[in-house]
Amino acid sequence: SWVAPWHHGPDRPRALISFSTAFKNQADALQRAVNAVAGIELEAVATIGALEGETFHAPKNVTLLPSAPHDEVMKDISLVVTHGGHGTVSRALFHGLPLLVIPGGPETNDNAARVEAHGAGLALPSTASETEIAVALNRLVTEPHFRIAARRLGHMIADEVKSAPLVGEMEEIV
Repeated sequence: SWVAPWHHGPDRPRALISFSTAFKNQADALQRAVNAVAGIELEAVATIGALEGETFHAPKNVTLLPSAPHDEVMKDISLVVTHGGHGTVSRALFHGLPLLVIPGGPETNDNAARVEAHGAGLALPSTASETEIAVALNRLVTEPHFRIAARRLGHMIADEVKSAPLVGEMEEIV
């Protein structure tokens, strides 16, 4: 079960940093994202996932976990930092959360471009520096248009899923 590790009240911005459940050689990018949080007024949970064998160091405002229930965590946070996998991007948008996407492959590059095109977040290259990541995180926290766009896109996705005949057909089969 989820036990929130937050040290401050709900008025402090919070983030989920989650790159992948499959190994995609992103340990360096994950570490840079974790390091970027050290210098800003933000608390974060970083899930290690498939990178569990790697060694990570976290500042005091970041909690490292092997995994976490994203839906529960997303009830408490302000934004998501991700490699851009479909599951994490969709779930973040469903919760109306802006995203910082640091893609790690062709399909995640496409998701990053879509997030930016809809104004629901920002994308940085996998080589982004800690400073670039920190600047992007500050923008996502302080510029409300990202959250507004993420909520709008999340509602559009939810409406599409509800109106899709395939969902009803699958439920009838079950």
